Amino acid sequence: MLLATASGHAEDNRACISKATETLPHIVGLVIKKTRTRPVPPAILATWQGQTRPIIVDVDTVAAGTEETYSYMCVLTKGSAYVRRVMS
Repeated sequence: MLLATASGHAEDNRACISKATETLPHIVGLVIKKTRTRPVPPAILATWQGQTRPIIVDVDTVAAGTEETYSYMCVLTKGSAYVRRVMS
């Protein structure tokens, strides 16, 4: 049972990472260096009213020699991932 939960969690993370990378700005030469997920800050959770717990997806990129991290809050609803950019 625990393995199924962990596997489901990994699939949720993949869906959120995929949606976040699709949402990146269209910049010529933009390269994704690394992606990762993390829990949302306690301040957001304190006011969160959704049924599904959100996560933060961080996408590290480089374009024209400039490194930048884009952060998105992601929530899964009915099997679909929804993301919104957040400033970290």
